Amino acid sequence: MKIKKINKVKNYRIFRSFSWPASLPEFKDYNLIYGWNGSGKTVLSSIFRDIGDNRISVVDASFDVETEDRVIEVENPETATNPLSIRVFNEEFGNFSINGYKSKSLTTNGQG
Repeated sequence: MKIKKINKVKNYRIFRSFSWPASLPEFKDYNLIYGWNGSGKTVLSSIFRDIGDNRISVVDASFDVETEDRVIEVENPETATNPLSIRVFNEEFGNFSINGYKSKSLTTNGQG
């Protein structure tokens, strides 16, 4: 199952009230996400991580993610059901998930 787009994000860090613009193309099989520092790249990876972990790491946040066959609404992690297997490999993963320390062989670019 493939994620097509993030329909909306509410109160999730810098995304106070985001709605996917009609002019923005849907995600493809492979996507490059880039932008200025503070533009939301890490926040976007956190949203994907929360979907994969079936949780919301930010209090009072919510988001809807559209897949090929359904919309996943994540507002309450206790009642959310997630059919997606998502793994996020960002700097946060490197800092916290590899035996509790940052691996010297793992390098990242940009600000966490």
